Amino acid sequence: MSSTDALLGDIIKPATLRRAGTEDLPILSMTMRDGLVDQADKFKKRVASADTSAYRVVDRGQLVVGFPIDEGVLSFQRLYDSAIVSPAYDIWELLDPDLVSRGYLEYFLRSPRALSYYRAKLQGSTARRRSLPRDIFLALPVPMPPLGEQKRIAAVLDQVDTLCAKRREAISLLGNLAQSVFLNMFGDPARNPLGWPVGKVGDLLISANYGSSAKADMEGDIPVLRMNNITTSGDLDMRDLKYLSSEQVSEKHLVRAGDVLFNRTNSAELVGKSAIYRLPEEVAYAGYLVRLRVSDESHPEYLAAFLNSQYAKRVLRSMSKSIVGMANINAKEVQSIKIPIPPLAEQKRFASAITQVEAAKEPHRTHLATLDELFTSLQHRAFSGVL
Repeated sequence: MSSTDALLGDIIKPATLRRAGTEDLPILSMTMRDGLVDQADKFKKRVASADTSAYRVVDRGQLVVGFPIDEGVLSFQRLYDSAIVSPAYDIWELLDPDLVSRGYLEYFLRSPRALSYYRAKLQGSTARRRSLPRDIFLALPVPMPPLGEQKRIAAVLDQVDTLCAKRREAISLLGNLAQSVFLNMFGDPARNPLGWPVGKVGDLLISANYGSSAKADMEGDIPVLRMNNITTSGDLDMRDLKYLSSEQVSEKHLVRAGDVLFNRTNSAELVGKSAIYRLPEEVAYAGYLVRLRVSDESHPEYLAAFLNSQYAKRVLRSMSKSIVGMANINAKEVQSIKIPIPPLAEQKRFASAITQVEAAKEPHRTHLATLDELFTSLQHRAFSGVL
């Protein structure tokens, strides 16, 4: 630890525990990319349980730490004077707000340097259940330049982060366009206005397999797709990959172009995220995902768009079961969902339209990748004292 470092425990302390009780406060959800977001804005409806009395109150300026912490799931609350979050989250506050920039501290706590520290210290044997003991979290060394320098660093990172967010928003909007094309061609699956024959998702498949339970890490020769690589808009985000060795991966745990990946375990609002894999390279997929491989009589683009429709998401959430605070849907249940089945020619026509949408996304993805590299470089320099 350098002379300008401080231990995190000298910067933050646990916030006083306050339960929501009967208070009517905004409900916030934690996301990996955007931190805390208004649940009503993100999901267009309430997805928290009806009884929020046990939810924790978080005041403006307090730090909320979710899980998995080794993927930077944490954020300062900047949206409301007071709001509520899941009781599973930890809430912290600054010991002296006049000495620390919240923006600077959040960027550091989500930086590669901090994430590497968390990963090295996690305890437990089950990947998504591993935790970081409080005393170890508070022992994290934090570089602490003067407050003015902290604010300057945060402002620089803000500029690039804003550009990244705009690119991601453009990609998401094009994803919404894909759903509009789906509804225009096939109608709302809930009503099936064009009278397509109705079957089950399983009728379209040749297999539905769970992913590998092997623990992925930062070393290995085969990339592994995990639940956080599937976005809420139905895209695959190929950043923040982990890896397995070829000896740990069998054929049933590999994804090839045209496979649809389904997120079977997540928070209640995110369970059921789905995306189609379109790249030529084979990659592995983790155990919280299900690989849906479509038969020659159906098209994977149609299945992926169906699973990302509002109708399918409502069905998925209604059939999910809560296990240890996480919503779960198994492969058998996914295959039981009713689905209109248009002729293969119509499905292929839809796939052709999606190809054009994907082509429109590509320049945004390329620019986003460049911005991400710049952001990572700036983080490294900022927290090494050379920005």
